[in-house]
Parts: sequence; C-alpha cells; structure tokens
Amino acid sequence: MDAEMIRFLRDISNPVFDWIFYVITQVGGETFFIVIAAIIYWVINKKYAYKFVMAYLVISGVNIGLKAIFKRPRPYTIDGITPPFDYYTTGYSFPSGHATSAGVLAFASYDGYKKFNKKWLLYVGITIAILVPFSRMILAQHYLTDVLVGLVLSVVLSYFLFKWIDLLKDKEEILVLIAAPIILIMMFISQSEDLFKAGGAFLGFALGYVIEKYYVKYEVKHKMSIQVLKVLIGFAGVLILKEGLKVILPDESFFHFIRYILVGGWVAVVAPLIFKHVFKHHEKEIS
Repeated sequence: MDAEMIRFLRDISNPVFDWIFYVITQVGGETFFIVIAAIIYWVINKKYAYKFVMAYLVISGVNIGLKAIFKRPRPYTIDGITPPFDYYTTGYSFPSGHATSAGVLAFASYDGYKKFNKKWLLYVGITIAILVPFSRMILAQHYLTDVLVGLVLSVVLSYFLFKWIDLLKDKEEILVLIAAPIILIMMFISQSEDLFKAGGAFLGFALGYVIEKYYVKYEVKHKMSIQVLKVLIGFAGVLILKEGLKVILPDESFFHFIRYILVGGWVAVVAPLIFKHVFKHHEKEIS
C-alpha cells in the first residue's frame, strides 16, 4: 500500500511540481531550522528560541534513534520508484526526519498563535504540517507511514517539551542537565553521524544559552536597521563555521560533533556577545 502510493504520486507528478516540492521540502531541513531559530534568538525572544531549539534537537535525537532501530529502506530502493533530480537522501526512512521537523515548526507556530494572538502563525503551522510531509512522499524519500508517525510523534513531544520548559520557569536550563548525558550516551552507542551533529548543536547551544543568560545578558530589542545588521553578521559566522570548517576538518563524526558545537555556541553566546559590544550605544537608545 505504502509503495503503491509513492508510485502513484511519481506517476502524476511533473518537473514543475517536482521543483515546487523540492523547495518546500527544504522547510523541514536543517538549514531552514538554523535560520528560523537564530532569527528568533537574536531579534525576537531568547527564551522562546531556547524552547524551540531544545524541542527540535531532543525530538531530532529521538527520530534518529528510531531510524537506527527500525532501519526501514527508503522508497526509492524499490524497483520502479525513482526520485527526481537524482535526489537520494541518506539514512533510513522511518520515521521521517523532515516530517518530524515540520511537526516542531507547526507546533511552535500554533503555540505562538496562542500566546501572541497572531492568527497568521496558525495558518503557517497548518501549511507546514501538510506540505512538508507531502513533499517527502512526492519526492520518493518517504512512505505515508513514515511522515504520519514523524509528524504526530513530533507534535505530541513538542507539546510536552514546551509545557515542561514553561513549568521550569526561570530554571529552564535544568533541561540541559537531564538531556545532555542521554544524548551523549546515545551518540556513542549508535555512532550515527546525524546524532553527532544533533548532539553537538544541542550541547553548543544549550551551554551557550546558560552563559549568555547569566553573564552576557544581551538585549534583543533594536531598531530595524540594527536587527538586519545583526542577522547578517550572525549568519556570516554560521556560514564560516558550518560550511567553512567542513572543508578544513576531516569528514568524520567526531569532527562533525565539534563543528556543530561551535555553530550552536556561536548562535547562543558568541554572536550575542559581539552584538552587545558593537551595538551597545544603540541598545541605550532603545532603553
């Protein structure tokens, strides 16, 4: 049944649809998450960004662990199913990582709608929850059961993680003390490259967040021109660390772990420290 649905979707698709859904599927990818999380953290609300990032990374770790347990091959490994553009993603199929990411984004959008009464966020969340999982099927990367389980699991876990962090109030960093040892153990048991990346990002961002919270205390509010400059400077650093170090460091899990620790730390504490000093006079103007 699952395979027949993928065959049907590939039969009715065309190059235009393929390109459209290839673009849509990037919303469930790692790069889109980094962009959204960093913008929220640098210019909107640090604590909300922390909640979003922690949920995303914890759920990503769960997803990677389930993939290692079930080891389901992707649809394009079946004869007669060919993805467009030679788009062959690596790793196992169940559950879908992109659908899992879409679930976090969708729940965060819904949560933002409830907290800030921005109805457009609700529509954004619903759109992401539908189109990203569908894109994984039409591109022959996942089965229906992969995306449904990934989406539902992610929304449910997001709900509990968001609630848990809210209950911790001003001690939200306690989550790090609980989750960090579990992630480290999972990394070295599974030896999954994706888990090394997720673990590095988790530790780098979480520890950076604690340092920023107690020692840097950076103010996110600025006028729009400064906000734009902050984002440009911040992403220049992300690009150098994420892609530049990829060229220099060996293609091994441990070095991916180090690279993502640096990316997470840059986003959480180094970039805010730079912003605090470079734009300190403008910060006074706002206050």
